[in-house]
Amino acid sequence: MYYTKTLALALLLFSLAITPAFAKRHCWDGPLGCDGRQAGQLERLKQALDLTPQQEADFKEIRIESEEKTAALREKIKANREAIHNTLNAEILDEPRLRELTREQAGLHADMMVAKHGMRAKITQILSPEQQKKHEELRQQRMGKKRNKRFCGSAD
Repeated sequence: MYYTKTLALALLLFSLAITPAFAKRHCWDGPLGCDGRQAGQLERLKQALDLTPQQEADFKEIRIESEEKTAALREKIKANREAIHNTLNAEILDEPRLRELTREQAGLHADMMVAKHGMRAKITQILSPEQQKKHEELRQQRMGKKRNKRFCGSAD
């Protein structure tokens, strides 16, 4: 039992230690990511999907709304991560508090995923069926590249 608790604590500490490095690597440190990447992404989507001016305006509005929601969630996640870190660094471990904080962190991450899915659904609504198909193809390509980076360590 002691070894299980020690292992669980070690895994939690390890994950907390690598989270900031992971966030920096994937550019989650600002409203527009690294060097305003989202502006370039909008331009690429505009060209690839042949967006109308109205679709482009709607797309920008959805992105801004989504960014406001996710920025607030990111701040809550960061504050919660710091609280977890402080709890772990205390002289005496407050196990109930740690469990509460980790449950809250999981809930915040779930909220972030739901918000991202909601943004994707709104974007899909403003696209024509042909654009929707092309958008999904582009998204799958992007996800494939992310998987390759994660598993192969390539730096596309």
